[in-house]
Amino acid sequence: MRATIKMIAEKAGVSIGTVDRVLHDRPYVKAEVRSRVLQVMEELHYRPNHMASALATSGTARHFVVVQPNWEGYVGRAISLGLFRFREERRDYNLSVTVREYSQGDTGECLALLDRAMAQGVDGIALCASDSAQMREKLRELAERHIPVVTFNSDITDARRLCYVGEDAHRAGRIAGEIASKFCRPGDRLLLVYAGPEYISHKARVDGFMERLEELGFSARDFRVEVTHNDYDLTLAAVSQALEDEPELRLVYMANLSVPACVVAIRRAGREGRVRVLAHDGGPEIRAFLQTGQVDFSIDQNLTYQSYQALSVLFQAVLERKLPERDCFYPNSPILNAETV
Repeated sequence: MRATIKMIAEKAGVSIGTVDRVLHDRPYVKAEVRSRVLQVMEELHYRPNHMASALATSGTARHFVVVQPNWEGYVGRAISLGLFRFREERRDYNLSVTVREYSQGDTGECLALLDRAMAQGVDGIALCASDSAQMREKLRELAERHIPVVTFNSDITDARRLCYVGEDAHRAGRIAGEIASKFCRPGDRLLLVYAGPEYISHKARVDGFMERLEELGFSARDFRVEVTHNDYDLTLAAVSQALEDEPELRLVYMANLSVPACVVAIRRAGREGRVRVLAHDGGPEIRAFLQTGQVDFSIDQNLTYQSYQALSVLFQAVLERKLPERDCFYPNSPILNAETV
């Protein structure tokens, strides 16, 4: 593997900005630090990317835009951390990153933000949006304007984008299905809750979940599916109704973000300990639910990696003229339980 500035910074115990200053022989680096960085470069056989170095000092300003839902809580913080890390690592380049948020589920507002970015002639876009014909058409228009787009967290099928960065949602759903098979048997009733088919990653989770269980002998009749658009109140109502209608319900698979609503519904119904809960992500609320036993297992998706890698791919494509080596970049999917959080 070719050595990178990040690898040098980690081994030398300095920031990426310090490594960049050493590379360009800039001032304000202590002699001892400069010597240590140069020694690590030699050990790793580092050869600088002269194209990127030239762009960093050429005065050519580059501007990326991140277009995403107005996430709150853990999801918003984890995504923001990835953006922060990217900015820190590239702070010595003449590069700016602007985040523009739209109301979750509002495709029209998202399209308007993309139009605004296109009118401003941005150099690249990291996009999280729902899958739709309108969005595919907009990505085609952006491609024709030579504005590269990397989708992250939720992909857009058959779209003209550089690549997708995010969870392998189908595989994560299959993992959840395998876990569910340890609690349930064919003929048991299971509730699946997800945001909706327009959220391609959530739909892929549900498809993978059902696919794995059907391989193990379950049938479509065993599943009750509810669409709640990541809305707390809709989820609370849907899970509460399912618990009332299905006295033998054995498990709830939460493929969307409204896990707290599911936990409340089960508690109010007096079914804690009798209805198993599988979820996704690893934020503080989920971890607390795992520790108290209100959620049995959760599958993390490394949100910080997603925003960081999406911008990194854009950086390589725009500043280094390197197209991504693959169509999808998937983080790992660790399984969380009470003993691992």
